[in-house]
Amino acid sequence: MSTPESLSKKSSSSKWAAIVIVVVLVFSMVFLALMQNPNALTEIGFLGFSQTYTYDELVDYALVLINNDRTEFGLENVTVSEVNSAQLHADNMLQKGFFSHWDVDGLKPYMRYTLAGGVGSVSENCAALYSSGWFDAKEALKELEWQMMYNDSESDWGHKNNILTGFHNRVSIGIAYDDNSLYFVQDFENSYIDWDILTTSENEVHMKGTVSNQDLSIEHVAIFYDNPRNLTTEQLDNPPYSGSYDQGTYVGLALPKGWVATEGITVTSMVWSQTGNDFEIKFDFSEVTTAHGEGVYTLYIRTDQENNELTSYSIWR
Repeated sequence: MSTPESLSKKSSSSKWAAIVIVVVLVFSMVFLALMQNPNALTEIGFLGFSQTYTYDELVDYALVLINNDRTEFGLENVTVSEVNSAQLHADNMLQKGFFSHWDVDGLKPYMRYTLAGGVGSVSENCAALYSSGWFDAKEALKELEWQMMYNDSESDWGHKNNILTGFHNRVSIGIAYDDNSLYFVQDFENSYIDWDILTTSENEVHMKGTVSNQDLSIEHVAIFYDNPRNLTTEQLDNPPYSGSYDQGTYVGLALPKGWVATEGITVTSMVWSQTGNDFEIKFDFSEVTTAHGEGVYTLYIRTDQENNELTSYSIWR
């Protein structure tokens, strides 16, 4: 019989997902895995010779698990995103043998999401299972989803809150595994803008599009800064990279004319208009890059509804 350990960690904001590790030690060919919860004996089933599944079968199954949990709490389903940021990260962790929200290039989830073509806002959950014997991939996904939903108190329920954020409408799913380990990544998205323009030229940002949710009004664009550095797998296994991630260092706000940020740099927009669902914002943030230098600047379009961010768009300077 196995004697698993379950650990979970949460980011400083409940919006940001954290890490769950489930370690399963199998001492014989086929044994029931006894997890921490009293009902796990029937939930996880048998760990033994793994069935063969296609990638699409596993993604569909993971999506069902996520949406079953959302339905139980009265939330609408999420759909699978076309952005493959989660799969790229799961593959990277499996191939290089690390487990972290960061990667060996020092990039955080929102940076990878932007590089993968994401233009909404992203919030990541990561989970992993390690086994000394064979395991069934679907049963592993089921157990990891259960751990994030119902055994997450040490993370202040950050994983659960991410799964159950009603504003999320898409999820990028990453699943990578071999004979001894499985990595499960959920990049939940807020994808509500139909973009006409999203460009950066020199230090000028131009955003123009239509917000599909009629109840939202854009209040500001928050600017955060990171200075990524290459990381070894040993570094990724230790704090701070073995724990939660944040949005970076707060820099300031891009605002309409006449508005001033209470903290940080005020970037006064050259263009700021919103008519109905249509909006256009244009600003120069050279003052920001002058103050902080080279690095990654991430732009968060925030609305009048708390925690409903529309973008987490990263720019390299």
